[in-house]
Amino acid sequence: MVKNKIKVGDKAPQFKIESYNAGLIDLSELIGKQKIVLIFSRYFGCPICQLDFNILLEAVPEIKEKGAKLLYITQSSEKVANEFIERYNVEFPVIPSSKKELYAEYGLGLMNAGAVAKVRSKFKEATEQGFVHGDYEGWENQGPGQFVIDEEGNVIHERKGWLLLPEIFAVL
Repeated sequence: MVKNKIKVGDKAPQFKIESYNAGLIDLSELIGKQKIVLIFSRYFGCPICQLDFNILLEAVPEIKEKGAKLLYITQSSEKVANEFIERYNVEFPVIPSSKKELYAEYGLGLMNAGAVAKVRSKFKEATEQGFVHGDYEGWENQGPGQFVIDEEGNVIHERKGWLLLPEIFAVL
């Protein structure tokens, strides 16, 4: 069940979680240093998530250039996440969560109508780029999302749905 409806202007829910590749991530320790981009994917086996992950990887240099820190949240297991971390030499933290943890804290529940409406076209694009479905992990109906948190810990961007980089870059 979704606990929160996070909106722009709200304080970001705090968390302290062991990441798959960067040790303990304590959001409260990161706030104040730079803007933070939180990307909530679903799981690495999802072809649309793989497509969005690929797009995100291409944007990492620009996110860094703008002085922001990227955190990536997934429902994938450590084994599957580590395969992607190693394959793509991922340097940003990849953080595990179930639908009852960070997804719920940030108000991400069932995929919203906007995300559902884009599934067919995004799946077609993912398939055309050679992405195939891997392991099913987590909740299949989980809605993805993205948030940007400013140096004071306030949410300055929130989007429930598939990755949309121009919206993120607009607030960085």
